Amino acid sequence: MDVADTLGSGCMIDSPIQTSLVDPPLAIARVAAGALSAIALVSAMGMASVALFMGAQPYLMLVGMEVCIVLAGVFGLLFLRKKFSDGPALALLCVAGTIFAASVLSWLSVSRGITLKGDRTVDLKLLMYARIGLAALLAGLASVEVLRRNVLSRGFLLRAVATGMPLLVIAGGLYAGRNVLASQKTVPEWIVWTLVSVGAVIAMALLCACGHFVIRAFEMGRPENQKV
Repeated sequence: MDVADTLGSGCMIDSPIQTSLVDPPLAIARVAAGALSAIALVSAMGMASVALFMGAQPYLMLVGMEVCIVLAGVFGLLFLRKKFSDGPALALLCVAGTIFAASVLSWLSVSRGITLKGDRTVDLKLLMYARIGLAALLAGLASVEVLRRNVLSRGFLLRAVATGMPLLVIAGGLYAGRNVLASQKTVPEWIVWTLVSVGAVIAMALLCACGHFVIRAFEMGRPENQKV
């Protein structure tokens, strides 16, 4: 076998791998992500208009968060248009994260609801929950996409879950027990603050670890990391 045949056989061996490196997102995933992004975009445009023109006063903080959701929806539609081919899963995860964060911050900025002209109050809690569910669906689509591209990402996702679950337990415990600790007059205040401080430090470390593993898992979907 001469050099040409050797190179030719090598190309035949490598060609399936090279083809898999640039696998586009599944059509159903692109359509679903595009539809969810369009829903988020339209809802944000409507809410921004209400907060700016129909409120008893302009809710500028709310408008700013809704603009962020609009931009996230635009990027989600770009994903539908087969953009971000280098890292589609990571791009979709960023869209989901932006919608989640902006939705929560929108609600926090007007936690008692917005007052419309005519003294009618509208609570945004239900809208926030709906958008959180939408963001979760987008994150799920991103997870499927990255797992489809590279099986090595599964290990990083499992580590993210392993560090994220204790974080939720600690955060939930601190939130649920905040009133109990404050009402315990027999417990010295320095003990309470020590427990809270230690819990906060551990939670921050777990948050950093979880975020690192999530980002690393989605980076495995990039073409240069799919040589397995």
